[in-house]
Amino acid sequence: MCKKMKLWAAGTLGVMLAGLGSVNVYALDAKDVVGTWYVNGLSMDGENTFHPEMMGMEITFNFTEDGKGEMTNAMEYSDPEVEEMEWKIDGDKVLITKNDETVEGEYSDGTISMDADGMYFIMNQEKEEYEPYVPGNVVEEPKLEDFNGEWKSTLMDAFGMQMPTAAGLSDVEMTISISDGKASLVMIESAVETKVDLEGDLEGNALILKSTTEKEEDSESYTLVSTDVMKFYLLEDGNLCFTTEDSMDDEASDTVDATDTADATDAEEALDGDDEYDFGDIDFTIKIYFEKLVVE
Repeated sequence: MCKKMKLWAAGTLGVMLAGLGSVNVYALDAKDVVGTWYVNGLSMDGENTFHPEMMGMEITFNFTEDGKGEMTNAMEYSDPEVEEMEWKIDGDKVLITKNDETVEGEYSDGTISMDADGMYFIMNQEKEEYEPYVPGNVVEEPKLEDFNGEWKSTLMDAFGMQMPTAAGLSDVEMTISISDGKASLVMIESAVETKVDLEGDLEGNALILKSTTEKEEDSESYTLVSTDVMKFYLLEDGNLCFTTEDSMDDEASDTVDATDTADATDAEEALDGDDEYDFGDIDFTIKIYFEKLVVE
């Protein structure tokens, strides 16, 4: 190769490498950060992400030009909590200091994500609207075999909130295998696994299953969901619904079966009259929705 050609090739390679370097390194600037950021995603395990409004929360970070700001956590039934913070840029990271603790926020393409003591935040400067799950109508005249299949819990509706069961927030995950009125249930609650066999039949449009597994001696401790008698409904959207309610009528009762959720009722009564909380017309019924697994 002639000398001129070698010089040209070397110059071209240098330009290409410089171009690659400019692509891989982003110079984060204060103007990219200043303003209000909305937390549009939360995760407890780093894998399953949900919108904070599922928990009745709105979390915002307000970054001001002087390197200070505020984090606001607004809960649906209590006054907003506002905490002061300081921030600065370090490369492509935003360092946020609050209560003498500093966490790193990773900036990428208009998104800041960070891990704060096991709680993962994903935020943007545009608020994403949350669309709650609206269950389908109850199938009016199901057959017993319509309930057959493998079902896995996906969502819990309780205490005025919707929570993904896989996110570790509700502390309850369930899988149930149903075959002609017989069922095998695996429930993980607070990291404790329980296996229960059940058997039952249709009563109206509900499948009522009663446990045939003998309880252990130490099983009297409180659980959010009782497996002694379980009521399931098929929904027109293809999902299955377990409920502690006596029916799935449009006018749901505001009370809960005391054998299922006594502690929840006690908690409500204990906080009754506290000006910080306003429970309003919260429905304390627990509903858990299941999706049908496709077995290949």
